[in-house]
Amino acid sequence: MTNPNFIDSIIQKGKQASTKVISEFDSLSAEQLNWKPAPDKWSIAECLNHLIVSDTCYLPVFMLIGNNKYRMSWWERHSWLSGFWGKALVKQLSETPKRKLKTPKTFRPQLSNIDGDIILEYNSHLDRFLIQIEKLKPADLDKTILTSPANRFITYDLRHCLQFLMQHEHRHINQAIKLKKLENFPG
Repeated sequence: MTNPNFIDSIIQKGKQASTKVISEFDSLSAEQLNWKPAPDKWSIAECLNHLIVSDTCYLPVFMLIGNNKYRMSWWERHSWLSGFWGKALVKQLSETPKRKLKTPKTFRPQLSNIDGDIILEYNSHLDRFLIQIEKLKPADLDKTILTSPANRFITYDLRHCLQFLMQHEHRHINQAIKLKKLENFPG
């Protein structure tokens, strides 16, 4: 079933993410954006780069759906676990994590110094991503089934996908805000 109000709420959540990123990180230096509390932890820049990388994996299929050219595969039409996976990912990718999750290789950020323009890059990316989400309004959010870019056996409906993607956006922005508040964050 289509639901323009649902899409509007997702877009609003995306705009909130953009505002939060600007207000929290726009005044930081490249050194601060790339600072890590430990070698195995992500920096603020890596958190934002990760969001760009993971969102970008969904753009091709969103473009097909938005242009009414998307055709579900046999697996997407017949997978009886789509509802399970959609609900599980919504639960796992909450804005406030209950536990740390291992990021699939497909979604990992560049693990190096990231340019200080990451704030502009992230917000430009998010603007394009939200424009593409806007074009999904005519789609049947509950009957359009997608395959995970990280695992070809995992499928979920478009409604759950949009929900967990926006939660995921805020999850990593919140993670980056926590980094900035650490006692040893460079000033």
